[in-house]
This record gives sequence, structure tokens and C-alpha cells, in this order.
Amino acid sequence: MFLFNRPPIDEAEKHYKQGLNYRDRKKSDFNFDLAINNFREAIRLNPEIESYHRELGKMYAAAPLLAITRGISHSIPLEQYIELAMDELNQARDLDSSQVEIYLVLGEIYMYTGRNQKAQESFRTAVITASTPFSFLFPLSFIDGLLLKAYAKRRLKHLEQGNGGQSNSKMAVTCLERAIAYRDQAQYNLADKQLLSAFQFAPDWAWLHKTICKLAG
Repeated sequence: MFLFNRPPIDEAEKHYKQGLNYRDRKKSDFNFDLAINNFREAIRLNPEIESYHRELGKMYAAAPLLAITRGISHSIPLEQYIELAMDELNQARDLDSSQVEIYLVLGEIYMYTGRNQKAQESFRTAVITASTPFSFLFPLSFIDGLLLKAYAKRRLKHLEQGNGGQSNSKMAVTCLERAIAYRDQAQYNLADKQLLSAFQFAPDWAWLHKTICKLAG
């Protein structure tokens, strides 16, 4: 009989996994609010788990982008999600400073808010963290470490060189408006492509973030 006595399911972990499921944009049951609520509940039940704070921070940081490409209900102005994201990611870092994703998302948040020096510091920390043997232990595989390191280097290059002279604010706005139109038609892949194009044409990420919050708010 002992073999059949399984430990009870951890409620915090259950909510965390449900949050991961609801945040997956490739699934038909993607739901921003349910993802947020489940991550929050996981944290309420066990606030000492780094990944709970990290994933909630990532959802908060993605809120303006998701508003453009998926449409989300939001009770606060979109620009305020950035501060919520920073708070969760800083808590995650305090719990486990070896997670590369924390520094990558913080770096992007700093880019959204025009703090490029802070962004560079975060991306450099990501490169260093991804290069250390400890970061290649579970849950970050060797391949994942290489990919995240390369991603951080691309962001550093973008900060140093800009978007290669393609800046065109009018075209960026047009791409965002197209993304919203595709979103409203439930053509989400096309909405994603238009958002990526908007990044290519935007003068900088801070301008783009403000414009996104204005258009989707």
C-alpha cells in the first residue's frame, strides 16, 4: 500500500504550472488574466520560489506587447506594468541571482524606459551569468545558455549601433496599427509579424513603448 501513497500536490506549484499554460500564446486557451492570477496565487502560497516571481515579472513586462497582438483586459494603465515587472524581477534576483532570464528582461525593461546605460549593465550581466558553469546546471541547459548569451549580445549590439539607420516613426506606427487590425481579426501570427516590423522601424524602444501604450491603452 505504501507504494500507492503519493504526496499531496503542492498547490503553489499547481498554480504556477497553470500560469505557464495560460501564458502560452500558441495555445487556444491563452489568457493573460488567468496567467497573472495563477502566478500571483503561487507567490502568495510560496513567496520564496524564484521562478514564480520571474514568470510573473515576464508577464507584466509583456503586457503592452500583448495588448497590441492579442488584446488583454487591464485595470491599470499599460505603462504601469513595467514597474510591476521590475519589482517581481528584482525579487526573483534576490532569491536566485544565477538566472540569466532575469537580467535579459530587466535589460529590455530599461530599454523601454530609456535607461540605456542600465540596460547595457543588465545585458552584460546576462552574458557573464550565461558564461558561468553554474548557470548551465538544471534548469538551464548548455544550449539554452548559449542561446541566451547570444541574445544578450545582440541586445548590446543594438544599443551600441541602433537599428541600422531604418528609423521611420510613421512606418512604425503604421505597423502597430496593422498589428491591431490583425489582432481584431484573430490573425495573431500576422499581428506578431507587424509588431516585429515596428521594432525595426522605431527610433528607439522607449519611443515604441510609449507609442504602444498610447495606441493599445
